[in-house]
Amino acid sequence: MTPFHRARDAAKQLRTALFGDLSSAALVSTRVVEAVAHEDAEDFDISPAHPADKALGGADAVLLRKFRQIIVRNDVPSEERSFLIAHEFGHWKLHPEEHDSCHRVIDSTLKPDDADTFGAQKVEAYGARERAELQANIFARELLLPRELARSLFLAGWTATRIQQTLCLPLELVRQQLLDGLLLPDHGPAADKTLGAITPTKEQTEATTSQAKASLVVAGPGTGKTATLLMRVQHLLSQGANPSELLLLTFSNRAARELVERLQLAGVENAHEIWVGTFHAFGLEFLRKNHERFGLRSVFGVADKMAQIALIEPHIYGLNLSAFSPLGDPLDWLNQVVIAIQRAKDELADANAFAQAVELSASQADSIALEKQRDIVKLYRCYEERLRADGGLVDMGDLVMLPALALSQDHAKFLASVGRFKHVLVDEYQDVNRASARLVQALAKHADSLWVVGDARQAIYRFRGASMRNILAFGEDFPDHKTFPLNENRRSYSEVVKVFEHTGRDANPLQMVLPLDDVSPVRGASGVRPRHIQCANNDIVRGELASNVRRLHAQGVPYRNQVILASMHDTCGDAADALNAAGVPALHLGDIFHRPEIKDLLALLQLFVDRSGSGLVRAARLPGLQLPPNDLEFLIDCLKTRRPDALSWLQATPEGLSLQGQAAVQQWATIFHGLSSGCSPWDVVCILLFDRTDILRPHLAGDTILDITRRLALWQFIYYLRAPDGGRTYQTVGSFITRLRRRLRVGDDREFRMPPPEADGLDAVAVMTIHQSKGLEFEAVHLVDVDAWHFRVLDDSDLVPRSLLHSVVPRDNFEAETEASNKLYVALSRAKKHLILYETRARHNAACVAAVTKAAHLLDRVMGTFVLPKAPPTPGAIQPQSVDAFDFGGFLTYRACPRRYYYDVVRGLSPTAGLHPATLVGGAVMRELFALHDAVPGEPPSEVERVLASFGPELRDSLPYLKAYADQLLASGRSWLGTSRAAMAKPFRVTCAGLPLVVSPHRIGQSGSAITIEFVRTNPPGKVSAQRTALKWVLKYLSEAHREYSFTGSLYSLSNGATETVFPYRRLPDDFVLVPVADGLKAGDFQAQPAPWACPKCRHFMYCPA
Repeated sequence: MTPFHRARDAAKQLRTALFGDLSSAALVSTRVVEAVAHEDAEDFDISPAHPADKALGGADAVLLRKFRQIIVRNDVPSEERSFLIAHEFGHWKLHPEEHDSCHRVIDSTLKPDDADTFGAQKVEAYGARERAELQANIFARELLLPRELARSLFLAGWTATRIQQTLCLPLELVRQQLLDGLLLPDHGPAADKTLGAITPTKEQTEATTSQAKASLVVAGPGTGKTATLLMRVQHLLSQGANPSELLLLTFSNRAARELVERLQLAGVENAHEIWVGTFHAFGLEFLRKNHERFGLRSVFGVADKMAQIALIEPHIYGLNLSAFSPLGDPLDWLNQVVIAIQRAKDELADANAFAQAVELSASQADSIALEKQRDIVKLYRCYEERLRADGGLVDMGDLVMLPALALSQDHAKFLASVGRFKHVLVDEYQDVNRASARLVQALAKHADSLWVVGDARQAIYRFRGASMRNILAFGEDFPDHKTFPLNENRRSYSEVVKVFEHTGRDANPLQMVLPLDDVSPVRGASGVRPRHIQCANNDIVRGELASNVRRLHAQGVPYRNQVILASMHDTCGDAADALNAAGVPALHLGDIFHRPEIKDLLALLQLFVDRSGSGLVRAARLPGLQLPPNDLEFLIDCLKTRRPDALSWLQATPEGLSLQGQAAVQQWATIFHGLSSGCSPWDVVCILLFDRTDILRPHLAGDTILDITRRLALWQFIYYLRAPDGGRTYQTVGSFITRLRRRLRVGDDREFRMPPPEADGLDAVAVMTIHQSKGLEFEAVHLVDVDAWHFRVLDDSDLVPRSLLHSVVPRDNFEAETEASNKLYVALSRAKKHLILYETRARHNAACVAAVTKAAHLLDRVMGTFVLPKAPPTPGAIQPQSVDAFDFGGFLTYRACPRRYYYDVVRGLSPTAGLHPATLVGGAVMRELFALHDAVPGEPPSEVERVLASFGPELRDSLPYLKAYADQLLASGRSWLGTSRAAMAKPFRVTCAGLPLVVSPHRIGQSGSAITIEFVRTNPPGKVSAQRTALKWVLKYLSEAHREYSFTGSLYSLSNGATETVFPYRRLPDDFVLVPVADGLKAGDFQAQPAPWACPKCRHFMYCPA
């Protein structure tokens, strides 16, 4: 039972005790808190006070435990007053210690516009500072409006507003209880469990009773790491340590949650007084307590990656950068720069230290990398200046680096914050970075004991800055330490242990530095040998996965005790889709912003900012918002042509709609009344879902895993809308659309892929990446993609100088090679009894990973044959076209994504909302430079000026730089043209692999029999360019059709003035990559092809597929 489940159950029990059968009735909040305070119940005095009253001390409410009194400010509405009182009753019932009053009822509960930044919310989810306050909030919410009651009222037809007004509750409380009650799985009251008695091994006893100043416990997979850690806590308490003197640091909210639960289950008295949380949560609390010493405001935010980029982007234009161009769309390289800055902070390097490291490593870097690193020095200094400008923000790196440096330099200055910690315990020590290790050293220096547990062979987070050096060189940091190896595996049967031991020893570079000790499998042999299934293609992988999961389920292994592990997130999604399609329940949220139920809401939100109304293709089929098909097409045609202000058509309806269409638009007007792009997306979605439409209701029925997953995804998404995204700036619908695209482009959405803890009890196959599986165990593990490509060595970024990175041994790539081997070791060791490996060369044509091949004598090799039935294509995805020939530009679009072609060419949709302004400027430049081939060029139209004028006030500061970008492109284009504007070359036809194409080059050059087909683009093509490949293909067929000429192509890039010459293909296989593309276009196959990096840049992203 998590602390939050405990809070919810405590509130339910109190409500039931007070009201009996009426506890499930709709009770007014004032009646509830009065009943709790009554002398026959908790016997409390509720005293209102002026906010400036000294008794409040600046708090919203104060619990005076000794006098059974709650003092509450008298200037809040009665519904908020009830919540504040209920919150303090939560402390009374849940926290028996003398609580220091509630100096800040979590603002994010009742005031989402004043909420903590998204970064801070991620950090403190299981930080000790907030755990008690979050518990009290949940207690108050459940006491005043139980989830089950909220759900039953909504299903009975009550709106959120009616519930709020009738029960005298804060609207935010009602919304949150509705979300939780309607969308989260409910398994009834959480049963209190106790841990069974654990008989410690001799090694565990020695480790837990260590008297050494510093102890390193080496705990391999399944050797009882967490149990040993808990026994260490119990030993310290039995020896007289006070729980508040214990500091237990870990690396993830999930691990912190598990430790808190296990401490409670173990019956550790006053476990709530032990500080348990992540390094970042500890740092956040430390900085909050000492904010003035770091130049921070008393209330500051934590910048996530989006906030970091937003902080520096406006200032890049005046930094005189050499390697990075500030003009155009800088998001991709800014993302890499921010990652490099965070990596520097992991190594305790501020901007000056980074600059010194760059010059120290200059001789080891190539000229391009060195130029980039010197640019990063400028960007780092600018970034730090902006970050520290008003004391309102820190970043994730600061949360560890600043406390580490401060405590190392002057520990005595911070005794009030950390002086009580006499015993420091660290979980997963192999995952610490240099900053975390320095923080541990600073804390341990003044503590009675340091006790860490880890395993170098489970170090797989190097890409996040972790270094196994800290555990391998533990003796250098703590010379008087003692090491305690744990060598009994209680998790896995011997057949599994032999496999992962083999890979951890014979195929791991660590073996020459740290030989692997033999581990004794306590469970002995199971008689079940691990399997290695070789599959000819991905269809067979999917079929064998489903077949083996079913087989094990039939043998008594519940779905929830099986897991699919993969290296890549997209492989996880593919596996989960295959299992669910085969009727096997698999829990996997995947990329929630690509899910259909989320796209419904995104399409609605886009309508608030998009003049073209393109989102109607999806939104107009939602419950209560349906438009007749003919009216829908008519309305979209009007909007994309006239482009009026977004949603203005609700008041000024275009003439020509049917009577039924007019009535539907009037219904829309009623539903959207009072809502605008300046509203919070949280408010808009909550109003639409809980007050004005039935959009949510179809998702509330059904209890299959797909039904539950849909609800979980909605829950994740809607709660995400509450947090200020990218900083403390109030989020509007307009800013949300742009920020979401940017967040997805930089890959900062991983936390949305993990289901909330409420999903833990579902009987479904877990699907996750190997990194996500760290610390977990399953009866059966299905590991897919056991090929060399997925376990390849990944190089360090060349943006970080090598002198900052400290390797274990003086050998290039040692840690990278070790981590690649460790990843396989971690994956294999998750299994208790059943271990099944799936191999295919179909995707990357890579051989099986060498470590598995060398362990062939320990595996049963099987040839996979099972294939699942093919799913039918999506309805409407196949629409053959009656066209004489296809445009070459359209063909390029089709190759990128058939559905994008459908929207661009077949439907003619052209939304611009959310696209990067540089993309719009680039399009305007091309329209100024080129007229159609049969048109008189004339004077250049004012396309750039028109686009710049269309940008809103949020881009006011960027306008000079966007104009400079446009001027640069125009000058480059006119230099290439030799004039200010020209007509494009006459189109020509060519048939490629049976596909008739019309090619419209920007220019055709000819010298004798040599013809050059010339194209202009804004940015240079990448190493793998669809345009280059397709042009080579076209040139091949041109050369074959007109052998009297020699054909070449050229690609001119406006941004850098470079020209690339393109030569035709000579020989191609019959199944060349463009042949199926051509066949699909001819057949009218417009199925979407989602791509994590391409989709957020697409203008149709918010409503595709529709």
